[in-house]
Amino acid sequence: MNGVPLEEAEPARKAFGDLTEGEREVVREALAAIGRDPAAGREIPGWRPPSVEYTYTTPLARDSAEAITVVYTHTRGMGVTVVYYFRDPQVVD
Repeated sequence: MNGVPLEEAEPARKAFGDLTEGEREVVREALAAIGRDPAAGREIPGWRPPSVEYTYTTPLARDSAEAITVVYTHTRGMGVTVVYYFRDPQVVD
């Protein structure tokens, strides 16, 4: 699925359980993209090296304003830790 080791923190596992199956599929696709390129998300400024924190937001559907956002950290050489998933009711990008 990915080229970078990826793990979920407990809050992410709990949040995943609260998503619908359609939302989970969107998350799986987002995780595949993050695994291929951890810098695919938007960097959250102020995070201390060597880790970088990111958000990755993807629409639930092509014509939908709703999205799923994945919050994660990446430490080069160690992998990605997914911190949380949440629904964005309206995304303006």
